[in-house]
Amino acid sequence: MDTRSRGSLGAWLFPGQSPARPAVDVLFGVRLRLYGIDAHAGRNTVGLALAGELPAAVLADLTGISVSTAERWSQWAKRDWAAYVGQRATEESQDSGGRKLTNPTC
Repeated sequence: MDTRSRGSLGAWLFPGQSPARPAVDVLFGVRLRLYGIDAHAGRNTVGLALAGELPAAVLADLTGISVSTAERWSQWAKRDWAAYVGQRATEESQDSGGRKLTNPTC
C-alpha cells in the first residue's frame, strides 16, 4: 500500500480521488478533454521520436505496445539514411564550382 500523502515530498503530480493514489489514466484523459487538450497528437509525436531512436523490440517492451505496432512506427520514422546519402552525392556531382557543401545548421 502506498503511504504517500498530499503534503509529502513524494506526492503524486496528478493525484486521484484519494491523494495517496495516482489519477486513473482514462479519467485523466477525460479531464484533459474537458480543457480542450487532445493527448493523441503528443502521444503520436513521442512514439515517432522513440521509434527513430530505438529498435522496435525495445520500443515495444518499454511502452507496452505490440512488436508489430512498434515495427510500423519504426517504418514511419524512416531511420534509413540511404536516401540522404544518395541525395548528397547527386548534389555534390552537380556542384560546378568545386566547393564542398556544408551543413548550414552547423
